[in-house]
This record gives sequence, structure tokens and C-alpha cells, in this order.
Amino acid sequence: MDTLNVTAAIIEHNYRYLILRRAPRKTNAGLWEFPGGKLKAGESLQDAVAREIQEELGVTAKPGRLLASVSTRTEDK
Repeated sequence: MDTLNVTAAIIEHNYRYLILRRAPRKTNAGLWEFPGGKLKAGESLQDAVAREIQEELGVTAKPGRLLASVSTRTEDK
């Protein structure tokens, strides 16, 4: 089974959290998630989350500390 490495950002301001709704054309369309995505080869978690925020939101982010790391298996990914 292949490993799929992903990262996500928890962005909070004044006790409000940013979550995004998945686009209609994507898998799990319409569901809510934190901004993030798949790592590219050789990319760190922090670099990947900064890149994903730039791509998804068009803003420059300075990632903070790592809050958690989880490994899980799924049948199709």
C-alpha cells in the first residue's frame, strides 16, 4: 500500500477558525475541511502547507508549530 502524505492548517483569529468547502469537481465535493493538501517530493510539512495556502487562498502564510501527526490507512488512497 502506498503512503499519501498530506498537511493541513488550522487558522484561528479571535476564536474563529477558517474552513473551506470542497469544490464541486473534487472528490468529497461539498464537504468542509481545513486548508491544505498533498506534499510534493522532498517538501516539508511546513513548506507544503504554505504552498497550499498560497494556491488555495492567494495569501502568503508563515506556518507555526506542528500540532499533531497522524497515520491512517484507507483502501483506495
